[in-house]
Amino acid sequence: MALSQTRCRNQTTLTKLATRIASVHGELAYVEGRLAGDLRPELREGPARRRGELLEIREALYMTLRQFDPALDPTAIGTVEDWLKPYGRGMAGIQRYEQSLRATCR
Repeated sequence: MALSQTRCRNQTTLTKLATRIASVHGELAYVEGRLAGDLRPELREGPARRRGELLEIREALYMTLRQFDPALDPTAIGTVEDWLKPYGRGMAGIQRYEQSLRATCR
């Protein structure tokens, strides 16, 4: 019985970890897309700073995933838009996210 409970906890943890990685992948893809676009120099600081933070978070999550199973490839995990939930849906959510990036640079 203890073995199945441990297996269930490990699976739950791996699922949450993979979801978190997918969320970071999604936000990172958005930020990198913005930086690749035609942004004025004063608007680049926020996304560039956030990109650095996301790369650090992603690496930490990758290391955690590899501790569970070194055979897993974290780069194969896709993207989700869960990272945008706190800001709302649609264009209004994206605008609030962009505002939060600018606000943290001041």
